[in-house]
Amino acid sequence: AVVSTQSTGPCFKNKRICSNACHGAVPWESVPCLNTDAGLKVKLMKPVDIRKALCDAGLSPVGDKSELQKRLAVHYFTLTKKTSSTNVTFSEKEENSDNSANINQLMEAITENEGDYTFILCLSGKMVKSTSSKSELRKAYFLLSTKVHPDKNSGSALSKKAFQAVLESFERLANPEKFEEQDDEPEDGRPAKKRQKTERFVRGNSGCYITKVGCPRCKDDWNTTNLGLEDSAYNFLMMGVKQYLCGGCFARFGCMTAIHKCPHCRKTFEYDPDDYHRKITCGNIKCDKPFGFWMFKVSEKREQEIRREVKAENESIAKKRAQQKRRAARADRRVGSQSNEERVQEQLFLLKLIDHCPRCGFFLDRHMNSDDAKDHLSSCNDAKAIKAHQANVSAKAAASKQKQKAEETQEEVMAFKTWEINGRQVGQLWMLSENILRRECKKFGLEAEGAKHFLIARLAEVIRSRERKMITMGGEVNHASYDVTPLHKVDAEDLPDNWQNMDPSDLKCVAASYGLDFDHANDTKSDLLKKLDTARLKGSGLLMILDDQSKKAKKRKSRTSDEDPDFKVDGNESD
Repeated sequence: AVVSTQSTGPCFKNKRICSNACHGAVPWESVPCLNTDAGLKVKLMKPVDIRKALCDAGLSPVGDKSELQKRLAVHYFTLTKKTSSTNVTFSEKEENSDNSANINQLMEAITENEGDYTFILCLSGKMVKSTSSKSELRKAYFLLSTKVHPDKNSGSALSKKAFQAVLESFERLANPEKFEEQDDEPEDGRPAKKRQKTERFVRGNSGCYITKVGCPRCKDDWNTTNLGLEDSAYNFLMMGVKQYLCGGCFARFGCMTAIHKCPHCRKTFEYDPDDYHRKITCGNIKCDKPFGFWMFKVSEKREQEIRREVKAENESIAKKRAQQKRRAARADRRVGSQSNEERVQEQLFLLKLIDHCPRCGFFLDRHMNSDDAKDHLSSCNDAKAIKAHQANVSAKAAASKQKQKAEETQEEVMAFKTWEINGRQVGQLWMLSENILRRECKKFGLEAEGAKHFLIARLAEVIRSRERKMITMGGEVNHASYDVTPLHKVDAEDLPDNWQNMDPSDLKCVAASYGLDFDHANDTKSDLLKKLDTARLKGSGLLMILDDQSKKAKKRKSRTSDEDPDFKVDGNESD
């Protein structure tokens, strides 16, 4: 029986670390005491984090708060005991050699089972299935890649082969529809007659549900009917191409920031837009039922409208992102250092333009004047209050940064998905963020450093070269297809809305996307615009001349027909 001695033991009264002698020689694991390093660590955790940690450890997350805390503390305590006993038994050299031997065995097991994608990802220690969500597959992939990556194994040939097998396993399971499209391609390698952006994707809804989606701010359910939206708005949200407003708090969110609930167990799960055309499991304990996501029917005309809408919205976000980056760079040059910023905040406090002291957080009442603020600053030396205020400011800054990061991730995903539904046009690479471009460069084995237009230039060149090779030589089909239509052949709707008003850095990205030859360092805005206009009108000048000549010839012909005595109307000779 568990004896409740948490509030009566000597360790609690003396405020010191617990030992077996504190509770009548009863082992610490058998009493609800948390006065140990592991227990104090768990005390600082939120109940939600405790439950997640228990699930990751394979333990039950059921119970009240004290039971969950004790269960997790015992788990941490057991892990600490195992680690300490291992360190005592083996020397560091022997441990490193054993680790390298285990990693070599792991890499050999991966290469021997190449093609068995689920088995390979399960070697990470995290059991996954072909129906696991992309977030679960990604966790398994990261666990394996940290062990078998060539950079961590001196670039050995075995590590390269194993890492490629791990990467292929993740791509095959996370994005199966891409490889299904490749398997349907003709063997002669001929290009498709239609551009990819005109292709429509249709599937059934067997085993699919209209899953519950919640607002990340007020937690209310998002419903298309209550908001007066079309049913297909669910498609566009879950595909990651559009964001919508909450009907309760008017927060704007997308699929990456929304709350998603399993249709079977009603618990939350992590969602990725790549899961929309798959059947997955939520990953929660005692819930292994697969489910898909409903796809409402959309007319071809509406699909074209959505492509144009999301392209315009994504273009606006890309320009806004670039403006914010330039504005932040200018602000950094103006402010210069943190001390200058603090000095500015103090001056604003003296002028009563802000109510709180930037040092300790003291609130300046309405009846106080600038002299009171000056007197407070001159005597503001309470170290405890200053430390508490700095901690509060740091916590708010961290929360704001996390929120901003989530919003940026949502925008990046939306931009990437918009690029995909518009046919993966290489000419629209400029609308992707630098993080997405670096990820794509790494996927192709390219250098992922440098300015954005350099990343685009490298990526566009490799993609165009690969597509030409696939068309002319009918090579392997294990790669995603791209639209490499040149600048003078693309539709007007595929181009930037008005590149005359774009910044030179953005124009460089557009030029790099379409593979134009320009000086990355010295070309001005006028130079870039001239080259873009020339490339866009390539061959049209000759057509315009021919059109003028044909019009003149037609006029001459009409004049000669009036003067011709043999000219006939309705089969009769003219008088």
